[in-house]
Amino acid sequence: MMVRADYWIGGLVVVIAASCAIHWGNALREVGPLVLGLAWLSLGLVGELVALRRALKEAHAPRPLPKDTRPADGEVEVARMAGVRAEPNVRDPRFRRFAEIEPDETPGAGGGAPALGTPPLLGRVVLLSVFLGRDGRGWSEPEVARSHASLLRAGRWIEREAIRWHAPVNVALADTYFLVDDDTLDDVEITFVPEGDDVGPFEAGAVTKALIDSSRAARALGFRDAVDWMARIDPRVEADARVWLLHPRRAGRSLAVPLDATELSGVSLAVCYARETSFPEPLTGPPWTDPVTIVHELLHLFGATDKYGVPLRSFPPGTVTARDVMCLNESSLSRLRIDPRTAREIGWAAEETL
Repeated sequence: MMVRADYWIGGLVVVIAASCAIHWGNALREVGPLVLGLAWLSLGLVGELVALRRALKEAHAPRPLPKDTRPADGEVEVARMAGVRAEPNVRDPRFRRFAEIEPDETPGAGGGAPALGTPPLLGRVVLLSVFLGRDGRGWSEPEVARSHASLLRAGRWIEREAIRWHAPVNVALADTYFLVDDDTLDDVEITFVPEGDDVGPFEAGAVTKALIDSSRAARALGFRDAVDWMARIDPRVEADARVWLLHPRRAGRSLAVPLDATELSGVSLAVCYARETSFPEPLTGPPWTDPVTIVHELLHLFGATDKYGVPLRSFPPGTVTARDVMCLNESSLSRLRIDPRTAREIGWAAEETL
């Protein structure tokens, strides 16, 4: 997407500059710039047609089957991260804080080439957490332990729903987490985005800021940038899909970062604030990782769409109820579920079953 944008923007600048710089002569003074512009436009349209054909082919291609096809069992594993040095969390020693990659250590089995498009929520899905200290306060070890407890609860809920839908899903948490303090001050600009039949306020450039935060964290941990960081860590955790969760120690509105908005090939990324508020702001109380938020944003990464802001009657009968997790009508995870439409979106149900 970025290459195509560069072609159109950069190409237009080049065509205008070339038209002004070339000495066309009297015969070509009016026709020459037009011919040059048409050639640039034709080449660009050919590229767009090729991109459209590729996108349509990917959209209709069958979703790849996961390697791990074990049925869900309702439990959440702790997945080992190979080839790293880390310090155990004093409150929950099952988890450890990343220190560095082992010297001369080769990574474990990777996930192979990333799947194109949005993957289904199937197979072994491992969650990797990055805890970002903000506003002069870092995450304490007890706070990190409580966050992992919420993540375990969210994972168990997904597995129980997978059992109900007979979907082969096994959720795991990486045993190694990342801890970084980031006190960079960012301005908050407000925009409005569609929310069902209405619009709602949202932080402008939230996706871009999430990617910048990721790269700053990567450099603080000794990596070149977020691309280098995740490319070196992902093969060290055996999984069909890996989800990176950024936990800023701030209040804010959590979001899922779509795959096509990043340079992180095949990496799913979500920002999960320590408290939910409309816009980023300093945290006034202890951090709280809400399992409802974790599940909601994670399902977004695997194709689920928001279903709040529109009347339930807008959906085909029986496909969405007020208890669907993508509606966010309930604050208690135990009262939520995955209804047929969301199940189809994440690859748990076929169209003809609805």
